[in-house]
Amino acid sequence: MRIYGKKRALNALTNFGRSGRMPHALLLYGARGIGKRTLADYAAMIYMCDKHGAVPCMACNECRRVEEHIHPDVIYPLQLMGDKERYNMDGLRQLISDCYIRPNDGDIRVCVFEKLDEMLPQQQNALLKFIEEPLDFNRYIFTAEKKVPILETILSRVTAVEVDGADESGFAAGLAENGIPGDRAAELYERFGGNIGAAVTFEKSGKELSYMTAAADAANAIAARKELDCLTALMSLKTREELFETIGILSDIFAEAAAKRGGKPSSGAFRTQADKLAGAYSMKALTKLYNEAVRLYGMSFTNPNIRLFAGECCGAFFDAADM
Repeated sequence: MRIYGKKRALNALTNFGRSGRMPHALLLYGARGIGKRTLADYAAMIYMCDKHGAVPCMACNECRRVEEHIHPDVIYPLQLMGDKERYNMDGLRQLISDCYIRPNDGDIRVCVFEKLDEMLPQQQNALLKFIEEPLDFNRYIFTAEKKVPILETILSRVTAVEVDGADESGFAAGLAENGIPGDRAAELYERFGGNIGAAVTFEKSGKELSYMTAAADAANAIAARKELDCLTALMSLKTREELFETIGILSDIFAEAAAKRGGKPSSGAFRTQADKLAGAYSMKALTKLYNEAVRLYGMSFTNPNIRLFAGECCGAFFDAADM
């Protein structure tokens, strides 16, 4: 297993392992493509490794089986449910019931719940008792893009670690592993920051992800105070999931712009948009834009009418910007 970048997240996991206090429930959150699944596998190795060190040895039978996704006691519920995109209540109830039985092969079972932020509230509630009163042999790893749609009762019972991207050298190495040369990597780093997964998807498909384009266009329009252009960008989205992603990215851009306004250099995939916004608005306005994006991101989880919601988002952003 090769992990590029993610220094802050890796340091956090190493410190947990060194102290002997790996959380019973761990949340790894960050942008799509940033490498949450890889880091979840790495964390599962820490739980399962025969060496029981601060970092997994990656050589023992336990680590090898985790890396190859063949360990009988490391479970990926979405795959078990036969749908890699959505959870269902019957599947969750069956999983919870099965997890009251001792592990198949050792002393610990690890459940890796991907896309926690896409679980419906009633599905999250079904997990609540499962994680707040854990059996001594169960450990939980959750992944999510944002913490906003996750119930506070869940968040209060997990240890959250933000998954950061790769630095420029790590980004280039990750792209080289996927057959993308160094000269191209430099261009892609300007566009995607340290998000290797997003860059590889773009390069192999020949098309930028629609929600990334929409987020960049909407941010540019807000910076230029062109409400119709913002509406056009958001209206270009076809699905709830795309709108969900776009609003989440916009919240990151507004946060980056506020940091820039406060004197911190811009970084990441949308630094150009962040710089424009920082130059166009006050800290107070940028903070309000961020708060609106967070609020709307939570609302997008409720499956609204896409076109109506796109219009509501546009109006809310310009109301915030014109405070």
